[in-house]
Amino acid sequence: MLLSTFFAPILFLFQTVLLVLFWYYCFRHPGWTKCHCELLLLFLAPFLFGCAMLWLNLHLLSADTLRTWHNLFCCFCLLTVLLLLPQWYKLMWRSLTTLSITGHSDTFRLIFIALFSLIMLLAIIFFFALYYLWLDHLSGFTQGLRSAASNYQPVLLDFITAFHFSFCCYFSLGYGVYAPYGNWFYFLVFLECLIAFINNGIIICYAFHLLFKKE
Repeated sequence: MLLSTFFAPILFLFQTVLLVLFWYYCFRHPGWTKCHCELLLLFLAPFLFGCAMLWLNLHLLSADTLRTWHNLFCCFCLLTVLLLLPQWYKLMWRSLTTLSITGHSDTFRLIFIALFSLIMLLAIIFFFALYYLWLDHLSGFTQGLRSAASNYQPVLLDFITAFHFSFCCYFSLGYGVYAPYGNWFYFLVFLECLIAFINNGIIICYAFHLLFKKE
């Protein structure tokens, strides 16, 4: 049975608290020191938990209720996907602590650090491409990108377009082919530019640890 509009914000608030508590439990779980399979499970668990609650909302709430509380629904979706970031950094850090490249040649170490930095960089671009896709499909033509090739008409995103736009945001290349519109998209663009600076600093710290950690 579908819940009324009145109960929707209470449901979203309860689910948000539950999701944050579950993320904190996973983030502090002792399983991060164990095998790689358990690391991957702890990395994905909060995201999958949030997706399960979103699926539940789609079956509990009517279409009119979802439209009425669209911003709350977007907030919960955004939180679900953003929780991938701290999980990702912890996953990479726990993986690094098990590696040792100090006994290899300088060339090997430099190549390894370059590949590692590339993975860290592409992961953030990939995550935000998912965010843009999710928001675009949630909002239809009220949020998204306009195409310069089509006289700045709204376009329905696919993954390649979202990844390209995310790449441009990460490196602050400017908007030549696509321009964002809508408050949620503006917020995501700001967030990706901010996280890009933070991510670059984290990459430097992780690379320094790989190069100079003691055996």
